[in-house]
Amino acid sequence: MDKTKECVNYFKSTKAYKRMFEAIREKYRSLGNLGGTIELKNLSPDEQEALSGLLKRDYYSKKSASVKIEKIINALENTKFAGIDFEKVLMGYFGEDLISKKEEKRISDEMREKFFGEILKKYEASKAYNWLESSLKNKDNSYKFIIQKYEKNKAELESMLQLTMNAINSLSFDVNNIERLAIFSSRISKNPHTFDTDSECGKLLLYAISFLLGIDFPKNAEERAEALYRAGIIDDEVSNFTMISGLLGYKNGQVHPGWEGFSKLKEPVQISLWNLSRVDSVSANNNIVYVFENPTVFSEVLYKTSEYNPSLICTYGQIRLASFVLLDKLCDSVEVIYYSGDFDPEGLLIADKLIERYGEKIKLWHFESSDYLKIISNKKIDDTRLKKLEKIKNPKLKQLGDLLKQNAFAAYQELLIDEYVADIIKYHGDSSFEI
Repeated sequence: MDKTKECVNYFKSTKAYKRMFEAIREKYRSLGNLGGTIELKNLSPDEQEALSGLLKRDYYSKKSASVKIEKIINALENTKFAGIDFEKVLMGYFGEDLISKKEEKRISDEMREKFFGEILKKYEASKAYNWLESSLKNKDNSYKFIIQKYEKNKAELESMLQLTMNAINSLSFDVNNIERLAIFSSRISKNPHTFDTDSECGKLLLYAISFLLGIDFPKNAEERAEALYRAGIIDDEVSNFTMISGLLGYKNGQVHPGWEGFSKLKEPVQISLWNLSRVDSVSANNNIVYVFENPTVFSEVLYKTSEYNPSLICTYGQIRLASFVLLDKLCDSVEVIYYSGDFDPEGLLIADKLIERYGEKIKLWHFESSDYLKIISNKKIDDTRLKKLEKIKNPKLKQLGDLLKQNAFAAYQELLIDEYVADIIKYHGDSSFEI
């Protein structure tokens, strides 16, 4: 029998050497050679006997052993296995080649580079290429998600990336060239649910869109809907809506008859993303629009001012994508967008978001400290909600936020309805009046 094989069989037949060989292999992986020292703790009686016999030293009374690998190899020189290549013994014992961690990493890196390189090659000079190449190079955006999937299932990742990159290169990034998500998904993958926002491909698509739009990855449903919309995709165009009154929508320079009808009747109407996708622009009466957070306030103000047909919008609390899209279409034509909301963290954050997006076009309306103190309620704002005020960026709103923190009570815009109504009547009755 071959001496190496005989040596391997000897050590494998004696289970007391198992931990010693495992420790030697781990040290080799770490160093890349048969050097260093191994540590064996909590020695069993069999291990004590085996080490004592091999190394010709008393380990019977020892609970642990610290042994240089060189001594183990030298010990074999005093046996019938003298002159043997211990590296071959180690490979025979485990039935595999010995690879250091450094070498293993090099091979792994080469395989990974080849894997992604072959995918990138198929999409050179495209939006999809720019996204994936940047993510891999800078280790940001979707990098962590992609690498985790790579380690788990390379074949599945390859399929996902190809679907997603085909999708990216098919996006219009044109809000006037909109496609429904399910139709888009079916066109790319023959499956209407491939790019659902809670799916892996859907998440990859959002990562890519975020990169191409230069925005952070969407944190909630509204941010996801807006990112998709800006890329030319509508996820849910029917249930995403806003309430309006006194606004006109235009298509190819012509007033949309539906919008015109409700405006003439001075009646409110729900406008969905579907409706908004059918018009190019929107105009407001007297180039002024009033935005309310609260539907009750919106309805009451409309009821009391309908003869003047003011342009009103109701956002229903947190601003949905439909409200943003509507305001985007209005922004170029209106002079002022008046906003009024509740005096609570959520209301202030909505105002802050509107100012950040529309700048000087936004004018806070009865949203002063004096208004807050006049209508302050006994509704306590808990610490968790108050902490949201730290996200506010606008200096004026920061001051108002500090006042909310001091008092820790909310105030609601229902008590300001008379002021809203009076302002609208004065302005529309006398255009020289300034709110």
